[in-house]
Amino acid sequence: MKSNVKFICMMCLSLAFCFTCGCFGKAESFYDNGNKQLAEGNYSEAAENFKKAIEINPDKAEYYINYGIALISMGEYDSAREQFVSVIRDTDNKIVRENNKKAYRGIALSHYAEGTYDQAKAYLELALKNKELKSLNRDLNAYLAECEMYLGNYEESLAVWDELISGLGGNKKSYSSYYLGRAKLHAVLGNTDKAREDYGKCVSLDSKCYAAYIGLYLMQTDEGNEAEAADTIAAAIEAYGDKEQDTMEYYTILYYNKDADAARVGFQTLYDVGQKEASYYLGRIAEDILDYESAASYYELYQTECPDRLSADYYNQYAGCLVELERYDEALEMITKGKQMAAGYVGRRILFNEVIIYEKLGNYETAEELAKSYLEKYKDEDMMNEYEYIKTRYTKTEE
Repeated sequence: MKSNVKFICMMCLSLAFCFTCGCFGKAESFYDNGNKQLAEGNYSEAAENFKKAIEINPDKAEYYINYGIALISMGEYDSAREQFVSVIRDTDNKIVRENNKKAYRGIALSHYAEGTYDQAKAYLELALKNKELKSLNRDLNAYLAECEMYLGNYEESLAVWDELISGLGGNKKSYSSYYLGRAKLHAVLGNTDKAREDYGKCVSLDSKCYAAYIGLYLMQTDEGNEAEAADTIAAAIEAYGDKEQDTMEYYTILYYNKDADAARVGFQTLYDVGQKEASYYLGRIAEDILDYESAASYYELYQTECPDRLSADYYNQYAGCLVELERYDEALEMITKGKQMAAGYVGRRILFNEVIIYEKLGNYETAEELAKSYLEKYKDEDMMNEYEYIKTRYTKTEE
């Protein structure tokens, strides 16, 4: 009798072990499928798979971390942070330190995507203090450099980019993003020669880095080099193959190549299938044909759905649209936000528009002060004419 009981107990333990292994194996299957969906850009499917993996086996930190990454891609930032926070432990061992570093990175990325760059910077620095997983440090520093730029800390941003690039070694395609990041900063600062050099290096490493072509094109048009700008766009079009034409990148290039009809159809298609960043260029196209109401609606969608992509150019563009709609207070709000992020050519356009908005608001005293300050920095005949006009209006107001 005792031997039978012992046999039954052993069988139960064996079955329990089999069931447990089976469940954990199923959790791993959901996790693997989630990673596959994540890589393919199917974020909701990825999130669902990671969630199921967690339900089966709630003790795997990587399940929560990758679930959080999927939630960031879906714009669910608070929920993403909950996943990352749940992983963080105060235990001092290698595995915990590694998981903590990944979690800090995840929290930083959620704030970066949300546009709260001060919070993103704090968590990036926290992750960088962690001595584990040094392979993540390049990625962390690249995001840190971007945050410093968006926060207006240009010298700090440049120092991070310079250190990153000086330590690269070799000419890997993946390094192109670092040159692109530094090129954008140089363009913001008005260092056109250095920006051009870095854009060129980026393209030499990755001939299909559309952002480098666009950045160079915009800089060339700002400088009035229309012929060079046209050559840059032509080179970008040539770099793209047939299989890559149904993308944001390709339609952006078509837009700057003045093929607005094809670009609009493409952007609308992309927007309809969930690529919400297409709303910005739908706004640009609407504004180009003077449909300012539609343009403003698209810009508002972009601001809501793509908070991590709001740039000085965006704020300046939206402000110009709001001026046309005589929504001057809102335009001034956009200009104020843009000023915090811009220098160089973008900053110059923003400062010019700021004068115009104060003039439209009837605040001639402030408009005169800003126009005078602008002319101390730049030689600009259009602003000189505005300044002379504002002075006459300001004098009449005082009388």
